[in-house]
This record gives sequence, structure tokens and C-alpha cells, in this order.
Amino acid sequence: MYAAVKPLSKYLQFKSVHIYDAIFTLHSKVTVALLLACTFLLSSKQYFGDPIQCLGNKDKDFVHAFCWIYGAYVHGNTSLEPLKNGAAQCRPDTMGTVPMEKRRYIIYYQWVVLVLLLESFVFYLPAFLWKIWEGGRLKHLCDDFHKIAVCKDKSRTHLRVLVKYFSSDYKETHFRYFASYVFCEILNLSVSIINFILLDLFFGGFWARYWHALVALSDGDFNNWNSITMQVFPKCAKCEVYKGGPSGSPTIYDHLCLLPLNILNEKIFAFLWMWFILVAALVSLKFLYRLATALYPGMRLQLLRARARFMPKLHLQVALRNCSFGDWFVLMRAGNNISPEMFRKLLEELYEEQSLTKKIPPGADEI
Repeated sequence: MYAAVKPLSKYLQFKSVHIYDAIFTLHSKVTVALLLACTFLLSSKQYFGDPIQCLGNKDKDFVHAFCWIYGAYVHGNTSLEPLKNGAAQCRPDTMGTVPMEKRRYIIYYQWVVLVLLLESFVFYLPAFLWKIWEGGRLKHLCDDFHKIAVCKDKSRTHLRVLVKYFSSDYKETHFRYFASYVFCEILNLSVSIINFILLDLFFGGFWARYWHALVALSDGDFNNWNSITMQVFPKCAKCEVYKGGPSGSPTIYDHLCLLPLNILNEKIFAFLWMWFILVAALVSLKFLYRLATALYPGMRLQLLRARARFMPKLHLQVALRNCSFGDWFVLMRAGNNISPEMFRKLLEELYEEQSLTKKIPPGADEI
């Protein structure tokens, strides 16, 4: 099993330069790794066997294939009330004959692996776009600090390169850089919301009410948990197989089938329900934070001071008097990839550079 998911470890390993923040990483990279791991588990017959197994002494392969292709069904009870005799639902005498109008076919069952795989691509899309649009800018600016950390002379030389870079006029370029990142953050939030809606449609309205089952699980009421989840993840179902009779007329054989993957599905989607809610909440909070930094210049100044080990405010205002909002964003991203001590040295160098050019203009306290 480790060999199957081993490629994901390389995908998740930490890079020397981080082009995504922590919440972006959770949404796009960690979520993708979780979805791919679930896909590997559900598609591995080596560990969980065939996805459907039906009773019958003859033509087992045909019956299994027929029921897998055309779908098995259960009684169409969609209530969230605990089902009576839940443990006995797989007994043939309790299944009975289900009228056609009351049958609910398990149509999602064969699509779960493909849906998880599709979700992994969709969640990775913002990270993929940002990696293209970012173009290696942060790596170009900060990677040398990780390679030459033990060499003070080379570190000083590269610090002067950064000072020269941030003293130059890249306002338009930095604004496009910032706008692209915000677009990807909005895309993250949109993906989280749309994903929740589509999964609710996929499971026939049950996804939004999964918390009923989770409450039962948190209370240790496993009978209630099993009764609720069996309504969307049944462990057994019926299947009707049509075969030609001696006279050519179709003969119907009904079979009792086990759906072993639903034992795993109910737990995977319970975890994913909590994970998607958590990630969506964090992405929403990050979007509010982004709005706050855009609307309040003082907040941007304080964030830089905190990163620069509370450099004197007046010195920081002088260092940033020609700094646009896009410049501030790139400066903060660079600060997240170098040590606070080195970042403070960078701002002090910018202060000295700016103080030599001209006096502090009015309104220098705004970024």
C-alpha cells in the first residue's frame, strides 16, 4: 500500500521557497494528496476485493458484471430516522420484494473513484495556475539565501541585489503578481463552495446532512451511525438479472449483493466532509484577511513591522514611502521565505537607500 501512495510524499515535501501560503497549501496540495490517496485505496482490489459480490452458484462473473454495470437497488427510504433492524437488512427474508416505484438504485457507486479523481484535478487547478503565473519570481529572489546561509559575504551581496530590486519601479508588474494571486484565492473559495453543492447532488441531498451521522458517531452511538449511513452507503442490495428462458422469454433472477467498498466509502466521506468544511472556512477567513489588508494601510504597515522584529515605525515609513500595494505584497511574500533577521536587514537597507534620496513627503505613513 505504501508503494501505491509513495509518489504523493514527493508531491508534499517542503520546498526551500514557498510560493503558496499555509492555507493555499492545505486547500490545493494537501487536499489533492488526500483525494488521490482515497482514489488509490478504493481502486485497489488487492486490499478490498471486488466492488460488488452477489450470491449465486452459476455464472458468478456474469452476475457480478451485470449488477455492477446496471446497478443494484435498495428500498427507497430517504429518511434520516434510524432504521429498525439495521443489522438484519442483509438477510434475504428481510429484503423482500421491492416494488419498482420504491426502488432506489445505487447509481453513484461505480462513479466514486472517478469523482474523487476529478475532484483532485479541480482542487489542484488554482495551484497549477499560480505556479505558471508566478513564474519563479520568489525563487529568483530568495533561493540564494537558503544556499549561501553560511556565507556572510555572499549573503550580504545578495541582500544588496534585493535592495536594488525593491528600490526599482516594478509597480505594474507587482500589481499583476498580486492580482493573479488573489484570483487564485477566489478560485480556491469558489472550488470549495461548488464542490460541496455538487457532492450534495451526487449523493441525492445526503451530503449536506452528513452531520447527523457525525453527531451519532461523536456520541458513540454506532447503531445510529450505521442506520443513518446505510441509507446512502448500504452494505447490501438486490439486483435483478435477466436471462433467456427455454422458450426465449426472459427469466428474472434476483440476487442479494454485497457492496464491500461502502464500508470504506462511509468513513472516507465522513472524513472528507469535515475536511472540506474546515478548508472552506479557512479559505473564507483568508479572503476576509486579504480584503482587510487591501482596505487598511495601517494593517499592512503593522504586518511588516511584526515580520521585521518591530523595526522603528518612522524608519519603516521611510523605507516604504514609494511602496505600492503590489510592492508590499511581493515584499511580504519574500519576507516569508527568508529569516526575520535578514528581512529586517533588507528593510533597514531600504531605509538607508530612501533616506539618501529625499526628505519624507507628506502622507508617508501610507503604503
